[in-house]
Amino acid sequence: MAATYVNVKTLMDEVASSNTYFATAARPNTSFTMAATTFAAGHNGGGAVITATTAGAADSGKTVTLTGTDLVGVAQTEVITLPGSATTTSGTKYFLTVTAAEMSAQPAANVSLGFNGSRGMGIFGGRTALKGFTCASGNTAGDVSFISTSTLTSSSTAFMKYRTLGTPNTESHFTAPPLGVLCGDGLYVTYTLDVTDQMNIFYNG
Repeated sequence: MAATYVNVKTLMDEVASSNTYFATAARPNTSFTMAATTFAAGHNGGGAVITATTAGAADSGKTVTLTGTDLVGVAQTEVITLPGSATTTSGTKYFLTVTAAEMSAQPAANVSLGFNGSRGMGIFGGRTALKGFTCASGNTAGDVSFISTSTLTSSSTAFMKYRTLGTPNTESHFTAPPLGVLCGDGLYVTYTLDVTDQMNIFYNG
C-alpha cells in the first residue's frame, strides 16, 4: 500500500491586541497613513479581526473601508461603520494583511486602526481533510473552532470545536479516522487570544 503523507501548520499567536497597530490616531481626509500593512512575525502567519477606535462622539455613520487579504491570501474588503461615541468597533472578517484604509469623510476626532483578540489561521484554501491536531492550552479555557467555509467571518459556524482547559502547557491530541474530516470549502482555525498557546494542525492538501 502506498504511503499517504499529510501537511502540518503550526498556529502560535500570543501577541497582545493593539488599537493602533495599523494606523495611529489621526483625522484623515481620505486615506489613512498606514503604520503597518502586515502582522509581525510573532503572529506566526496568522491573522486577526480589525478594529477602529474613535476618540469623539460626532462621527456616527461615517465608515472606514479596509482593503487587504484574508487568511489564505485572497483579496478582500470590509466596511466598519463608526458609532456615535468614543469607543472601539470591531469588524467581522479576519485579515492577514491590511494594505489600505479609507474614510468616507474626515472624522471630527481621531480614529485609529488595530486588531482585537479574535485570531485565526487559514490552513488550506481549497478542498482538504483535517487529519488531526495537537493543542497546548493557554491560560484561559475556551473554544478552538474548526471551520470550512468560502467566506470566513467571526460568526461563521464551526463543524467542530475543541475546548481548552485553561491550564498552560496542558497538551492534548486529536486524530481523525483514516480518511480524515472532509472540508469542502477550505479549512480555517479560529480562537480567542490566550485560549491556546500552540497548535499543530495536520491536513491533506
